[in-house]
Parts: sequence; C-alpha cells; structure tokens
Amino acid sequence: MSVNEVRSALLPAQSHSQRLIGKVVLITGAGGSIGLATASRLLQEGASLSLVDISSEALESAKSKLQPLVAPDDLLDSRILTICADITKEKEVEDFTKLTVDKFGRFDCAFLNAGISYSSTSIFDTTVESYDKIMEVNVKSAFLGIKHSGKAMRDLGNGGSIILTSSIAGLRGTPGLILYSGSKFALRGLALTAASELGQHGIRVNTIHPSGVDTPMFRATWSEEKLEELRRNMPLGRFAEVDDISGVVAFLASNDSKFMTGGFLKIDGGCVSF
Repeated sequence: MSVNEVRSALLPAQSHSQRLIGKVVLITGAGGSIGLATASRLLQEGASLSLVDISSEALESAKSKLQPLVAPDDLLDSRILTICADITKEKEVEDFTKLTVDKFGRFDCAFLNAGISYSSTSIFDTTVESYDKIMEVNVKSAFLGIKHSGKAMRDLGNGGSIILTSSIAGLRGTPGLILYSGSKFALRGLALTAASELGQHGIRVNTIHPSGVDTPMFRATWSEEKLEELRRNMPLGRFAEVDDISGVVAFLASNDSKFMTGGFLKIDGGCVSF
C-alpha cells in the first residue's frame, strides 16, 4: 500500500476519536494489507503499536508508510516497535510479547491477524503437507498468541482484549477450501474457550469474520470468473475493503466493547444470513 492508499483507508484524521490513547496493541501479520490498514487506524486513535511480521522488508515498508500519520511532535520510534518473527515458534512468540511489554510498560490488545490461504482445491487433491502448513500458521499461531498475550495481560493486571481474524469460512462450509475453512472454524473454539477461562482476569477474546477482503491474498485464491460470481452474490454489491476491517478492530480494542467477550462479528456485507 502506498502512503496515499494508507490515507484513503482512513477517515479524515479529525474525525477519529482518541479512544486508544495510552493503549498498546500488538498486531501480527502487520506487513499485510489488513495489518497495515489496522495499524494506521489504531495509530490515529492514539495507540502505540508492536508490529510483528515474518518479513523484515514488509515491516520496514509499513513503518515508512505510517510515518506521515504520526504527529510532528511525536517520535515514530516512541509509538511503534517492529519485530521480525515466526508466529509458529513458541519461543519467538514469547520473546516478542516480552519485548512489547518491556518497550511500552503495558499491553492492552493483541490483534492476532496473521494467516494464509491457498488456491481453491478439491478435497481429493488436498495434501497432508498443505494441512500441516495451514493448521500451523492459522491455528497453532493463534493458540500461541492467546497463550502468551493472555499470560502477559494477566501478569500486568489491567485486563485486555484479544482479537482473532477468522473468516466467513469459519461460519459456513466453503467448497474448495476445506483446510482454510477448518482452520477458521478452529479459531472460534479457541476464542470461546479462552474467553471463558480468561474472563476472570478481565481479558476479553473475540473473533472477527470478514467476507472476501479485496487484498492480493484474496484475489490469488479465486479465478476472475469466481471473483465476479462472489461479488454478484454480495447483498451490498462489493467485497470488503481494509478499512471495513480496521474500524471493527479499533472498536474491539477500545473500552467501547468492554462488555463483549466470546463474540463473533461478521464483516460480510450480508452474505451470511443467520
């Protein structure tokens, strides 16, 4: 995303609340389209950010694009920490969680956003190797994120919010994406259990369920013909944009959602009806 694209993914700066001032938010998959747009939104709402991605190049690019959104009297390095890490390795998850707390002295929200998909494939052509990869990145990483974010929030004693990026594929069967759908359903189980267990510490856990978000990863999943079919079936007539997601994450990160836990929020333009 260019700087102009980052800006266009936001409402005008003066229309944003400052409800996240003083809060620290960790974002995984921070170098991707949704991660970057969410970082932009949260930064403008006053949060300090710990940005995690497996690509150091993506992190450097994200940081440079966020620079114009920081007030002139603010130092970028005082508001943003970038960490290159593998979210499927427990030691690395433990380390970047600790680095976040050490840097900012608090930890209020974890947006566990990183994940992968793949091109539509029949059940019969889906391999065990694909299963292992999808479940490791989409499910194991979420478990590790909940475990170590939850532990840090518990120890700090201020409560917190953990947000998992699921999908509408985690609410209904999705032909051609058995592994992706299965992994996204698994996030609901993780979130519901964590919400029940961590509530006593003031820690909320919720999932968001976007429909197709118009990003390179989404477009790589489907053929052009299938994309057009999917778009036609959207009641609102379009795919989600990254700012549709970032606004919901900002809400869940804030005290405006302080009595919400174990919930799932559809961001789907009406395509899942129940």
